[in-house]
Amino acid sequence: MIRRLAITTAFAGGLALSGLAVAPAAHAAGSPVVVDCLGKGVTKPKQIVIACADAGILINRIRWTSWGADKATGVGRLAWNTCLPTDCASGVVQTYRVRITLGGLASGPGADVFSQASLRFPAGGPAGLETGSYTLDNELG
Repeated sequence: MIRRLAITTAFAGGLALSGLAVAPAAHAAGSPVVVDCLGKGVTKPKQIVIACADAGILINRIRWTSWGADKATGVGRLAWNTCLPTDCASGVVQTYRVRITLGGLASGPGADVFSQASLRFPAGGPAGLETGSYTLDNELG
């Protein structure tokens, strides 16, 4: 049975995403970007922080296998601070192999921006989940 996890602005631990606006960074002309926690547009980032407030959820060690005008795919690791047993400072960080697909192209000032990250966990993810998705809603300055 495949269960689906839809995450838009928070994860099970209650960690909220934040949108920060600063001056946009240079990026390849016509190539979509991912907006980092500082509002910088990045092409083919090695890491995507999902929970900018405390970096408690991130995808790191990303190797991109394709980066196109409307979709990007790659592999990496999801690192998730469980914030258990009592709080995030003493929480356990769990990691999972993940296949990532970026999509949901949106127009930003001077760049197209990927706004959706869909994940597939080949060996199972948090709570045994096989798929999940995140909304990437940082503002491009």
